[in-house]
Amino acid sequence: MSENLFVGLDGGGTKTQLIVEDESGNLIAKGRAGPANIRLSVSGAWNSIFDALEIALKDTQISLRDPHYQFHVGMGLAGTEISAYCENFLSKPHPFKTLILRSDAYTACLGAHDGKDGDIIIIGTGVIGYQIYNSVESQVNGWGFPHGDEGGGAWLGMEATRLTLKWQDGRVEKSEMLSDIYKHFNYNLNEMVSWANSANSTKFAELAPYVLQYAELKDANAIMLLEKAAQEIMQINQALTKISNAPLKCSLFGGIAPFIEPYLNKELKDRIVERKYDAAKGAALMVKKQVMEEL
Repeated sequence: MSENLFVGLDGGGTKTQLIVEDESGNLIAKGRAGPANIRLSVSGAWNSIFDALEIALKDTQISLRDPHYQFHVGMGLAGTEISAYCENFLSKPHPFKTLILRSDAYTACLGAHDGKDGDIIIIGTGVIGYQIYNSVESQVNGWGFPHGDEGGGAWLGMEATRLTLKWQDGRVEKSEMLSDIYKHFNYNLNEMVSWANSANSTKFAELAPYVLQYAELKDANAIMLLEKAAQEIMQINQALTKISNAPLKCSLFGGIAPFIEPYLNKELKDRIVERKYDAAKGAALMVKKQVMEEL
């Protein structure tokens, strides 16, 4: 008989992370690769997924093509809010026995609360609030950049770009952060504007570290942007609370979250709990539950 292996995968705008477990939940391998946002690139997402899996299995005796193993994969990917992208993604050939695709927010919420009711707010390249309550799933924001995802890394990068251009116009005062961002573009306004006109969320997010770095150095513009970001996150929290009509436990995810958290209000801070597991584990729980029920 072939052995069942369960892969839990979390793919977002900047990176893909996955775990491989056996039926008993023992961790066999971990892998990490580039972005897997199917709204931006279906082929790019698949490339990152296979890269991460190859990295994970490299030091094991396990091969994707080995008939002694059946791979059951749960994926939580960014960009799944558009059904056409999901259909395109799922139409591509793959070697997996089982493939379940859900949003990265859903799998993150599953992992954070170990399948129980709760809220999450992911603050990474993009931003999304998600809630599972009495088996009902609800989403706030996460509709894509630039029309949504306020408060995340891409939004911070875009806002920092706007401020830098305003400084060049003489509309705001100079700060060290703005000067350093301008240096990033070789002190060339045309280069900066050309870049901004074609940059996607991943590219804008590359400027977010300037905001985070200079907020630590008490740069006024950087602090102002983090305060604005926190306001956006608190609006998401308010919307989630209205949906459930009850203040549920909330876990924060994403690389930007630790930098935003100090600027949040007491109401949200009091509900924040450490997540039980990450989104990759949540995806593994998701696919394992379905497969084991079918066996």
